[in-house]
Amino acid sequence: MRQHLHGKRWLVISALFSIPAALALLVRFTSPDVPPRGLEFLLGMMLLPQLLIPLVALLYASGMIEDEQEEQTITYLLVRPLPKWGIYLVKFLATVTTTVALTAAFTALAFAAIYVGSGVPFAEWSVRLAKIAGLHSLAVTAYCSLFGLLSLLTKRALIVGVVYIAVIEGLLANLPFGIRLITVIYHARMIAYRSLSFVVTTPHMEEDIAAEAWQLNLREDPQLLLHPAASTSFTSLAMGTIACVVLAAWLCSQREFHVKTPEKA
Repeated sequence: MRQHLHGKRWLVISALFSIPAALALLVRFTSPDVPPRGLEFLLGMMLLPQLLIPLVALLYASGMIEDEQEEQTITYLLVRPLPKWGIYLVKFLATVTTTVALTAAFTALAFAAIYVGSGVPFAEWSVRLAKIAGLHSLAVTAYCSLFGLLSLLTKRALIVGVVYIAVIEGLLANLPFGIRLITVIYHARMIAYRSLSFVVTTPHMEEDIAAEAWQLNLREDPQLLLHPAASTSFTSLAMGTIACVVLAAWLCSQREFHVKTPEKA
């Protein structure tokens, strides 16, 4: 955890995570008629989980082992009587602890920027905050397991990860095709939709903004019987996370690590 929090990386990530709160304040000052729940959806359920959370997970998880090699500190870990898979698991736990703490804290900051002074009772939006922060924590854990595995499969984990975020999680997960069943964000959305209401009420109409944005065809499938239940989505994320962690730990135990040595004068 000390490795994750030193240097400029956490400052850059904190700046990225502050964007939703800054946008919320900007919108509230310039367009005070925007419904708070609509703003919550755009920032808390679109911007954060679709872009910022996977990106932060990628920046942290892709460097779990690579950073140790670049800084030539992995030797001190390998000379100790510790199994390589154990080293990976501990570094994964440190990564998850760091990313979950940052995710929860800045999700709360975004909600405060959206709701404080809006007239919505704290008892109402604090419950939504708790559920969405928990959901974001589940998603960032799944992303960390995936990108941690990816970092052991390729040296270009950052590039491959960015492509994965943009194409798989960003594009294909928004289309009504079967491939979205293997994405993190789709299952996170199904849990959110089945446990929270995203109906926005205006003086002229009521609109389920999540159903439209997430391509959920309520006219033909009003009960969403063609989509997984919340428990199924939770199990899928949990099992996928465990599978990625176990496979990554095994790969780490089989790998021979080569460290850089100072060049002779």
